[in-house]
Order: sequence, then structure tokens, then C-alpha cells
Amino acid sequence: MSTLFISLVTIVGIIMLIGLYFLPTIIAGFRKKTNFTSILLLNFFLGWSLIGWVVAIVWAASVDNKPQQIVINNNGRNDNGV
Repeated sequence: MSTLFISLVTIVGIIMLIGLYFLPTIIAGFRKKTNFTSILLLNFFLGWSLIGWVVAIVWAASVDNKPQQIVINNNGRNDNGV
């Protein structure tokens, strides 16, 4: 085999492994997660451990909580209770 071919395969393999390592961050980016930075930092610092990577990918795949509108009915009274 040619050393050029081996070098090319090695480079492609390294790029694929980096992509797999940062898969939770990539998923969070595509899903436009509100806590993207937190997922990125968790993935970067703790992704090397299987537990950190699994937590990051579950967090990236989870649904963001949508804000709820709260309606306060004061029965026609003003702020002073009158």
C-alpha cells in the first residue's frame, strides 16, 4: 500500500472520530438548544468518559421546555386591593 493512501485513511479516520466525539454538540447545534454552550463544555471536558458523553447526547436530544404564560386574574381590583 502507498504511504499516501495510509495517510489519507488515517486523516479521514481521525476526522470521523472527532466528529463522533462531538456528536452531542453537533446535535445540539442543529436543534438550536438554548443551553448549547453548556452541552459543548460538558462534551469537551467530560466527553472522554463514557458517562459524560452519554449525558451530553441525552441532553442534546432532549426537548427544551417551552415557556408557559401565566395569567393572573385579580377580579377587576387594582394593585391596592380596592
